[in-house]
Amino acid sequence: MKRLMPLILATSLALSGCVASTPGKARTSSSSEAQRERARQAFDELEGRPPAQAAAPASKPAPEPPHREEYRPAPAKGTPAPDFSESTHLIAKGYGQSRPEAVRRAKAELSNIFESRIESDISSVTRAVTDSAQGDTLYKNVQSKIRVASSVELEGVEIGSVTKDGREYMAEAGLDRARAAEKWQHDINRLNARIEVEEQAARASRGKLMQLKHLNEAMDLFIEREALVSRLRVINRPTRGADHKEFEALVSTLQKVKTDFRLNLKVDAPNGEELSRKLAKKLTEAGFLVESNGRGGDATLHISMTLSRVELNNPNFKFMRATADVAIIDPTTGKMVGSFNENKREGHITYQEAGVKATRSLAGALSAEIVAYFN
Repeated sequence: MKRLMPLILATSLALSGCVASTPGKARTSSSSEAQRERARQAFDELEGRPPAQAAAPASKPAPEPPHREEYRPAPAKGTPAPDFSESTHLIAKGYGQSRPEAVRRAKAELSNIFESRIESDISSVTRAVTDSAQGDTLYKNVQSKIRVASSVELEGVEIGSVTKDGREYMAEAGLDRARAAEKWQHDINRLNARIEVEEQAARASRGKLMQLKHLNEAMDLFIEREALVSRLRVINRPTRGADHKEFEALVSTLQKVKTDFRLNLKVDAPNGEELSRKLAKKLTEAGFLVESNGRGGDATLHISMTLSRVELNNPNFKFMRATADVAIIDPTTGKMVGSFNENKREGHITYQEAGVKATRSLAGALSAEIVAYFN
């Protein structure tokens, strides 16, 4: 009987809990839960099991302390970049008020190292020949080509450390000597082959126009090659360059073709005679022999010019535009080997005077284009 008492008590408590959950009895949810818990304990006691322990709520992990980056002072001004060394890289430094400015100046300083050396090296090869040549035209032409070749835009430049000292940034730019030497030597070999092709084409050409065209191309390639030879000297990877005799042979051949080279102008324009006269004057000053009868010559220039009014919202001036299309014809074959166009706009109080000014301005621009083509 004593063993049955807990069972009877548990049953009565469970029934009372169920009744409490019905709508007819006003019991609070908290008392019902307590009664159910006592009933479960009574059943456990009857079965001889220890009473169940309520699960303790899981404790929250302790928050981690905020991460703080280790302070590392900036490298001292002038410290070489860790990836650069003088033995493997050509290094230049640039300074500026911002990081981009410092990087840009470092690259520019690296290019400047090459530019002055290139101009000096090529001039030492060409000066003796061009100074002794007839007139100043060849010398000026060669010097102009040297300035273009000396303007270096380096490929493969790497940027090293960029540090800040106060308000000023310092950047390092480096050029890998081995990689640059490999590329430039490859380019030199390619240019040597192209120079040989142009010289052979000049010898095979019948007319002076194509001979001049191929020899001018060979001259450009020659100077470009010598610029690369000079670059290799700067990075201590010297290679054989041209000597005075090689350049002298090229200049001598070029001078023979240019001697008595005649340009024949054939102008189709409202003021054709005026345009022909102005062009002939400027081309003669540049060293060319010019004829204006449209026949003969070593090269024929067909020039077609038109004048048109330009309507602008300006009541005080009238404007005219002069437009020219130029075709360069090889008289030995009758084929067009080159072409270009140019236009100029000028204003005056009358359309007629505006047209005269536009024609004069166009003549200057055309002569510059023609001289550049044949040089």
